[in-house]
Formats: sequence, structure tokens, C-alpha cells
Amino acid sequence: MADTKTDEAKISIKVLIDKVKKRVVYAEADHSFVDILFSFMSLHLGTVVKVLRKHPDATFEALGRLNNLYQRLKDFPERYFATEECKSMLLNPRSLSYDHCKNLKLKTDDTEPVNHFFGGGLIKPHSCNSNVCVVVGGGVFVSDVATFIITDVFSVLPYSATSLFGILTDLGINDTGHLEEKTLDLSSKQVALI
Repeated sequence: MADTKTDEAKISIKVLIDKVKKRVVYAEADHSFVDILFSFMSLHLGTVVKVLRKHPDATFEALGRLNNLYQRLKDFPERYFATEECKSMLLNPRSLSYDHCKNLKLKTDDTEPVNHFFGGGLIKPHSCNSNVCVVVGGGVFVSDVATFIITDVFSVLPYSATSLFGILTDLGINDTGHLEEKTLDLSSKQVALI
């Protein structure tokens, strides 16, 4: 019988740690981690509340971070997404219960109905804001050809020397001698606590 603790799927990220201030300066990750991070925006509020209730001490901090993540996602360059529709889907997620909710007496959100067109005997969604989204390449939401930098306030940037220099400058880090790089292997439970 396999040991579930060692067989659990993990995702690796590199973190740059300021040993003096004892904090993470930034994390470096591939598309897999950024896809997971951005997928938080597709969670329904009920799911978010359920997860946060398990960790009540982190609730307010997490809500602030989700708000910041949403803004960063909104500002994130479209060229780094697998498709334009993936960004739209994350910013405007559809509930599987939309068909039931559209019959409510009062409309509770600004979700527009899915537009369909007929062609060749098939019904196809007009946009990716439905349950169907075709992605080309290995990434789910972002392109699999890039590496990204994630800051402690969920700024997500394409990896570049300019991005690294900007982060270090913004944090007032002039001496890199007290910085240490570590590789972390995160489980799904650890990622959920982000």
C-alpha cells in the first residue's frame, strides 16, 4: 500500500527570501502554479467561504489578497494567456447553476446569458464564459511558454530582469547578500492556504 503523504501531487516553486526581514521577496513559478493561482478566481463565493471558514484567522487577509489577485488578473497582459477567452472566463466566471438562477425573481448579478449559434447541426458557445473552453498548449489559463514572478501581494509578472529589478527596487533592497533562494514543493492543502 502506497504512503499517501509521499504520493500526494506537489508543485514546485522557487522563493527568494530576505533573511534579515524574514519574508519572501517573490516566488518564481511556471504556468502550472499561476494557473492554480488564477483558478481561485473561478471559485464560487460559497467555495471561498467554505475554505476560509476552515482557517478563520486568515479570513480577512485572504479576502484582501483575493481582491488584489482579481485586480492583478484584470491588469495582466492578454498575450500571456492561452486564449483571450481564458482571461474573460477568470474575470467573469459562470456558475453551473446559472440556468436555475436565471429564473430568480430578482437578478442577483450582472451575468449575461450565454449566446449560442447554430452551424452544421452543432450548438457552440459564443464565448469561453460557458462550461466549454478549448485551450491550445499545455497551460490551463496562461501560456505554458513563460515563467512568472509572484509577489506577496499577488502581483503576477512575466519573468524578466526588468521585473526582478523593479521588485527589488520597490522593496528597497540594494544588497542582495542577505537574500536566499529556496525551492518549495507545495501540496494542494498548502496552496489552498495561500
